[in-house]
Amino acid sequence: MYAEIIASGTELLMGETQDTNSSYLGSRLPALGLEVRQITLVGDHLERYAEVLERSWRRNPFTFTTGGLGPTVDDVTREAIAQVMGEQVQVDEEQRQVLLRLFRSRGQQDMPARNIKQAWLIPSARAIPNGVGTAPGWWAEKEGRVIVALPGPPRELSLMWDGHVVPQIKERVKGSVVLTRTIKTIGLGEALVDEMATEVLGVANPYVGTYAKPDGIYLRVIARGGTEAEARRLLDPVDHKLRAIFGKNVWGVDDESVEETVGAMLRGRGLTLATMESCTGGMLASTITDVPGSSGYFRGGVISYTNELKIASGVPAHLIEAHGAVSEQVASAMAQAARARLGADLGVGVTGVAGPEALEGKPPGTVYIGIADARGAKATAYRFPANNRTLVKRRAVTSALIALRASLLEG
Repeated sequence: MYAEIIASGTELLMGETQDTNSSYLGSRLPALGLEVRQITLVGDHLERYAEVLERSWRRNPFTFTTGGLGPTVDDVTREAIAQVMGEQVQVDEEQRQVLLRLFRSRGQQDMPARNIKQAWLIPSARAIPNGVGTAPGWWAEKEGRVIVALPGPPRELSLMWDGHVVPQIKERVKGSVVLTRTIKTIGLGEALVDEMATEVLGVANPYVGTYAKPDGIYLRVIARGGTEAEARRLLDPVDHKLRAIFGKNVWGVDDESVEETVGAMLRGRGLTLATMESCTGGMLASTITDVPGSSGYFRGGVISYTNELKIASGVPAHLIEAHGAVSEQVASAMAQAARARLGADLGVGVTGVAGPEALEGKPPGTVYIGIADARGAKATAYRFPANNRTLVKRRAVTSALIALRASLLEG
């Protein structure tokens, strides 16, 4: 069964805001038996919005919209749905009372006049409760087709989705199950990943596609079946085959993040970690501390962006003089210095050339990552795509965490 997603907001078209809602929905709809055909961005223009919405509504059992449910003049999602379905909006008294109670709970006795449009409904729509905001969603259904209107703020959307929309979709969509598996790789280019996966590409079911992400190349497997068991019988053999093909280059599956995996390993073993970074500029420490509870194992980090600070932080000056700051020797020394200076069980050192210019004769994308523990230190050289400074930093961070994970697995 097919679906489309429409994200509204002129700020999306202008690049002022990133459309994360569509990727959120797109990653979750297949598991509910809905295959996304198209994602469209549209501005806050009623006629254009209604035109895009009607095309989707006419050709799909489900259309999902995000944004445009606020109280202002340029929030036109309700008006567009009403126009497509040929119905008139009117104030629903039950929804008006819900809004009034919400404003009074916030210490406001009166509701601003403009908010009344958030109590609108049409005959073919029912309100979807919003537990944290003023904008209820709409479940609009007519002629056997459904439009689900969801709010723009991601937190409001996700809570509404999990609590109210998913159960309704499950009641409607039966006899079709879509299972997905995302296999995450690092250290290989997109073309090489595609070539290595040739054996399983070009098949309609299960379908395998590759795409580049900041932390590596992902392979997405999509299997369809009449039941979950049938879909899993198709998915599992391809999953196992891809893991065998890519071996140690696989660092995660589905929603796994390597920082969460490493954090759990450190916590479970009662170990602590410290970092010293150069080319990544603190991104490694930031990523580690994105994990709740990381203060239990992360001692801290040093951003030694200059040679002077590397030396002041414990890196021997003669190593920099002999080998250059961008070298295996200095990466190892950075890891050892971080471990010693911050009193941690393990240390990670990252040095390299983020680009766009070469440094010390090393081309952009060259990165050395050192891992130190009680046994000593070891560094590994990496080469990442050199045309994107942010991508080099992101992949260096992921590779450092993967190297740390491998070290922990080795004991």
